[in-house]
Amino acid sequence: MDELPALLKRVSRIAFFFLSMGCLGWAIWPGYKSVFGGFLIGAIGGLFISWHLAWKVVRLGDAAASGRKPRSGLGFLTRACIGLLAGVVSVRMLEFNLAATVVGLITAPMATLLLGIISRRRYSDGHPTDERGEKH
Repeated sequence: MDELPALLKRVSRIAFFFLSMGCLGWAIWPGYKSVFGGFLIGAIGGLFISWHLAWKVVRLGDAAASGRKPRSGLGFLTRACIGLLAGVVSVRMLEFNLAATVVGLITAPMATLLLGIISRRRYSDGHPTDERGEKH
């Protein structure tokens, strides 16, 4: 459980990096306002989705550690609604690009996936017997 805050901190930093690059892109190429704006709204939504998932995982872990049965799962419907809200605000209200919004929505979850795979590989050191639990 100690790895989750560090992973979430790295994902947040990556998302903020992409947000700053989107702001710089919007300032440098104002003609692509709809693309950069859609990406920014999507990246913000993706970051909220990652924060919500981390919060739910911590709550589920605390419930399992205390021995009580958790009330619900990981809240996929809530995360889907966050993504849908980001898409509706981006496309309907602000008239930004839908494809750029979708790309922004998947940046934080993709960073989470890649960082998780990298950290998992780093802890196992690639030794094949670690996964099977064989004695040395």
